[in-house]
Formats: sequence, C-alpha cells, structure tokens
Amino acid sequence: MEMLDVAASMVELIGAALAGTLLGSFYFGGLWFTVRHAAQWRNPGLGVAASLFLRLVLVALGFYWLADGHWQRYAAAAAGLLAARWVWIRRIEPGRGSRCN
Repeated sequence: MEMLDVAASMVELIGAALAGTLLGSFYFGGLWFTVRHAAQWRNPGLGVAASLFLRLVLVALGFYWLADGHWQRYAAAAAGLLAARWVWIRRIEPGRGSRCN
C-alpha cells in the first residue's frame, strides 16, 4: 500500500512539473512575441505592460490552482518553468532571428 502512495506522489509531481513547463512556455513564448512585435504596435508601452500583466496573472493563477497549497507541487512546477526558460533561451539564440520582420 505504501508503494502505491509513493508512485501516486511521483505521478503528481511529474504532472506538476509538466504543467509548470507548459506555463513557462506560455510565459516565455508570450515574452518572445511581445519583444518581436512591440515596435510595430501603435502604443508599445501599453502593449508591453499589458503583456507582462497578462502573463504574470495567468502563470500565478496556474501555479495557485496547480499547487493547491502543497509546496512540493510549487517546487515541481517552478522546476518545469525553469526548464521551459532553458528551452526558450536555447531556441532563441543571440544573433539568430533577432530582427523584426
């Protein structure tokens, strides 16, 4: 019976890490989109501020809903978010595709 509890906990934490990766991909993908397109917007300052607010609120709500008060899930989701950050940094190499189209 105890082995099932450990397995269930591991599945829970892996799920939280995967959800954190999705939230991180949303956050950093939105940041990438904002940086690439803000210069073309009529009011770029407002657009950047709105993008930041929207991304922060959605990721914070996602973490809150996901963790449900369990610090272990917060930690797993944060690790997933950092993994997504790592992937986005590798995907967008400096000097490659840095010009706005």
